[in-house]
Amino acid sequence: MKAADLLKRKGNLLFLAAGLLGLSLSVFLIVQAGISGIVKLLVVAGWGLLWLLPFHLLPQSLDVLSWRWLLRGEARAHYWFLLWVALVREAVNGLLPVARVGGDLLGVRLLTRHGVPGYIAGASVMVEVTLTLLSQFAFTLAGLMVLSYEVSDHHLQLDVVFLLASVLPLLVVFIWMQRHWGLFTILQMLMKKLLGGKDLLALMGDPQCLDTEIRRLYARRWGLLPVNFWQLASLLAGTAEVWFTFWLLGHPIPFWAALLMESLGQALRSMAFLVPGGLGVQEGGFILFGSAIGVGPDLALAFSLARRFREIVLGIPVLLSWQVLEGHHIHLQWRQRAGNEESVS
Repeated sequence: MKAADLLKRKGNLLFLAAGLLGLSLSVFLIVQAGISGIVKLLVVAGWGLLWLLPFHLLPQSLDVLSWRWLLRGEARAHYWFLLWVALVREAVNGLLPVARVGGDLLGVRLLTRHGVPGYIAGASVMVEVTLTLLSQFAFTLAGLMVLSYEVSDHHLQLDVVFLLASVLPLLVVFIWMQRHWGLFTILQMLMKKLLGGKDLLALMGDPQCLDTEIRRLYARRWGLLPVNFWQLASLLAGTAEVWFTFWLLGHPIPFWAALLMESLGQALRSMAFLVPGGLGVQEGGFILFGSAIGVGPDLALAFSLARRFREIVLGIPVLLSWQVLEGHHIHLQWRQRAGNEESVS
């Protein structure tokens, strides 16, 4: 068995095991909290939960403005196309077992197919993801401040401080490697050794060009502040979505409590990137954070299920639209290949 096939098989088994464990934990938490109570809360919201679909477009639209800023000069990367690609990225990362990176790689592929050079597409996604992590770090720090002022749970405060303290050095090293070492050049060398010469980065073009483009983007320095601004605006819009969801469930919470749930929930789900869809992790986190603000387990789980409802109902049509586009592309390739064969014969 080739090294690439062996790694793929082990990765699939790991995701399957993590998904099953997460699903088991979710079911256990729901049963413990009381299925009837959770269902009653969801019934209160009823068809109103469908309002979460257009509401979610607000944070996504703001986030796309940050990505568009990094792609200035690329006329083909227009706003509405990027919004669709962003929805595809989110749906793939949230609904498929891809360790929350498959959607970003797919985003590069869709941009490249749309006419954006591979190294520019890859650099824009890498820098956007990195700056998103920075924005989420600042957002989680804001959640910690809210936790310190509004909640007297010192154990939870220490856990969040430990989380931030452990993540910050990794984030700094990650950015430093991009700016000074040439991250993708190193990745290409490692992948070729592990996968017997197979180059998985070929989609993005020459890794040296990719690293050069990443350095060019980071060279803007203060010019990158608008990217973080739009990302933070997106996170605040996500907080409004949390508040709106609790309102639909018939139990409105203060905005600061919604900020706490969203900021810490985002951080926890990012840390648990190996678990497909954050199964179990999201539910357990919302129960933990909800207890700090007076939200019971049944309400916390009803909120989590409402969020998953939005992810599924919005994500499945987006994934289907992507599959239709893939089918159209394959059909065009087949017709072109058939035409070439006829011309040769």
